[in-house]
Amino acid sequence: MTRSTKPRKRVLDSRPVQSKQGRGQASMAKLTIRIPNVSWREGRPRFNPGPKLRAIGYKGEDLRHPDGRWFTPQEAADWAEARAAEVAGRRQAKLETGRLPARKRARHQTIEGLIEEWFASPKFTGGVHQGKRQQDGLSPATIADYRSKLRTLAKHDPAFMQEPPPAVTPSIAQGLFDDLWQERGLHTARGIVAALSGCWRWAKSRGRGAIAFNPWLELEKPMPAPRLVTWEDYEISAFAAAADLLGRPEMADAVFLGVFTGQRQGDRLTLERAGRDDASRYVFRQSKTGAIVAIPAAPQLATRMEAAERRRFTLAVIGRPGQGESQQDADARARRLVIVDETARRPFLRDWYKHVFADVRQAAARGLIRQADGTLQLGPEKPRGHEAWALPPCPSIAGKRDQDLRDTAVTWLGRAGCTVPEIAAITGHKMAGIHDVLRHYMATHPEMADDAINKLVTWMDKKGMAV
Repeated sequence: MTRSTKPRKRVLDSRPVQSKQGRGQASMAKLTIRIPNVSWREGRPRFNPGPKLRAIGYKGEDLRHPDGRWFTPQEAADWAEARAAEVAGRRQAKLETGRLPARKRARHQTIEGLIEEWFASPKFTGGVHQGKRQQDGLSPATIADYRSKLRTLAKHDPAFMQEPPPAVTPSIAQGLFDDLWQERGLHTARGIVAALSGCWRWAKSRGRGAIAFNPWLELEKPMPAPRLVTWEDYEISAFAAAADLLGRPEMADAVFLGVFTGQRQGDRLTLERAGRDDASRYVFRQSKTGAIVAIPAAPQLATRMEAAERRRFTLAVIGRPGQGESQQDADARARRLVIVDETARRPFLRDWYKHVFADVRQAAARGLIRQADGTLQLGPEKPRGHEAWALPPCPSIAGKRDQDLRDTAVTWLGRAGCTVPEIAAITGHKMAGIHDVLRHYMATHPEMADDAINKLVTWMDKKGMAV
């Protein structure tokens, strides 16, 4: 008779065992529980896969129920037996097909699993377009932002990602926020908590993850101080000159678009060249809000755009296909973009754009020196006074950011005498947002107060009001 290969169910008795130590004496013997790949610490089981299991996609995780209760020894043994069967099945499939099948992940077991399901929801995969329900998903830039924030959280506290979602109480949430604030900064902490709050709200409304309430809603999280920084016209000129000298004219184009249209960096990098109306206004959709904005081309901006058109005429740009998009369609879309990486002939990735921007800004701040062989060299941090400048340094630009261009556009328009509705028609801001920006920047641009008083004096003169 052959022995059955079917694994027998393991039954563990976790009750303590009495042992005789002498006449009339008894003590409680220590129970040792051994389950493959499962370790115990003070009665808490945790799956700890070895290198071979990690190589095929398994990670360590606490063995807990969705409500936070730890597995009993018997439940942990059953779980480990099921996991071993899953591993064996995947390995057998690889022997038969030559390909290791993807593992089926348990939902809601951990915060990490809940986040993965949130990212698989229609909000992140293109929206819902069924019958009368026509609902677009989030923009690629917003999706990338959410993923980046939660990757930062996973690096910051891997153990937290393995906790069950119902185990997060308001005090735990506050503690995580405070820790993130201390280690990563206030902006990062607020962004991560906002992403987690969105995930919990989605899960609670759909009965996912055994979540009864959202612990991220009422945390003590102060608002960061406003960034009171705008560009000046000479700084824009210095940046553009540095970009042109470095062979990066598209970076100057991006800055001119920012200051003359007030659009976000993400929208500028996805603006298509076909967007013109009969009055030669630029017309495009903002990727974050979906708002349509039509903007007349200022002469300075039009000059840059026309030069870009001439450069792009012979530049074969290669696209990056999105989900379900062919390479041919991606190439066609990429060639319609106003701003691309003209060196790589590719659409800009956000991180790479930031890197190139920083290089050009540094060149503008420290200046460029033309060598005897015609090459350019970055100027010294402390000029000696006898440098042969191809571009004089502009030190004040060193702390400026691309994100400051949007607020710069608002303040420049305000300083030029534009009304709030006129500014909103160009930048796409909400009225309250424009008021906030102007209030913050009035103190840094006193000429706005000068203009206001001049208008008041003119009005008083018309009324015949004597001093």
